Amino acid sequence: MLVLLAKLAGPEIQGQYFLGVALATPIVLFCGLELRGALVADAGNQFTYGTYRALRSRTLTVAGLVLTVVLWWQARTEHRPAYLLILAGVFAVRIVWSWADIGWGVFQRRERLDLLAASAMLRGGALLVPFAILLPLWAWRAPGRLADAAAGGALLGALGAAAAMWWFDRPRVVSPRFGDWSWTKGGVWALARQTFPLGVVALIVNLCDSYPRLLIEKLPEGRPQLGYFGALAYITLAGNLVILQAGAAAANRLALYYQRDRQAFLRLGGALTGLALAIGGGVLLAAWFFGAWVLRVLYTPEYARFELEFRIIVGAHCLALLTNVFGIATTQMRLFWVQVPVQVATLAATVIAANMLIIPASPVRGAAYTALVRAVVQLVLYTACVGAGLAWRRRRTAAL
Repeated sequence: MLVLLAKLAGPEIQGQYFLGVALATPIVLFCGLELRGALVADAGNQFTYGTYRALRSRTLTVAGLVLTVVLWWQARTEHRPAYLLILAGVFAVRIVWSWADIGWGVFQRRERLDLLAASAMLRGGALLVPFAILLPLWAWRAPGRLADAAAGGALLGALGAAAAMWWFDRPRVVSPRFGDWSWTKGGVWALARQTFPLGVVALIVNLCDSYPRLLIEKLPEGRPQLGYFGALAYITLAGNLVILQAGAAAANRLALYYQRDRQAFLRLGGALTGLALAIGGGVLLAAWFFGAWVLRVLYTPEYARFELEFRIIVGAHCLALLTNVFGIATTQMRLFWVQVPVQVATLAATVIAANMLIIPASPVRGAAYTALVRAVVQLVLYTACVGAGLAWRRRRTAAL
């Protein structure tokens, strides 16, 4: 989708898409309270599935209202309808994604990663196909209205993702065989209190992504620069997705092993760490030797002038792969509150670095160095979290 936007629509429209992501993601993830991770980590069945679902429906209603206000606020300064519709489409996709996310936790609990994979394929296709049809068609017939094509792609992608959730995910989740659907108000409030720190963590994590992007967007000619930076950063997410899916596959076992078998927990965590190192090393080598070529082929020759920035971003993401593994392990240890000061410290480092480094003369390079500063701080702190969780294991498992 990003390749199509870069090759056919250009960096300004691509930048508008990334602006929508930067605005929506922190709000939706904060309201989501990381319930999927909490559900998988709930090896002792403290809360019913119905309690998780009831809480998610309420928090997503709040997220939808907040995003409506954000869209209205953007309409005060953005008078191009197509650009506002791009934002609306991105917002809708994030809401649908978060609603489906709680069902994917059920797939993980059942260790049915085949269903999770099929859902991901359907969702990805639903998001891609409208762009793959509309952008080339508009580029041929109405090249001056490519923003309309991007807006249509974003809105139809949201509808397609909702259809995939309704027709594929829902029948495989709602059966009483796969969970207790009962819930009480007291249970919902207790779960909200317990998972609130995870929502704060998700908010701060995504503010670390969003703040530099919003800072770039406010600069003169900032939206195209945001398009360049976002495109460079998203290439590296391929390795990130591999680690996140491997972590999703291992999460249920990590939660069980932490309570029952320390050595098994260490072996599985070590395997994930080794996978992160292997992927990170391979991606870094590829970026170092073939970075400019990759940017020219995937996007346009114009992007190849950011080869140095691309290498810096790749280096930051290689460190982030390890952080993702340690973050998954920390959540499966049910160390929720300890992650809040970790992310506050990371956000503080990110904000300071962004304000110092992102300047009008070279905003993309400044954002790349900001990502590297953030990655180093976060890796050090999450390494300490894993060490603390292992040191406190006997006391914590006795309490659980």
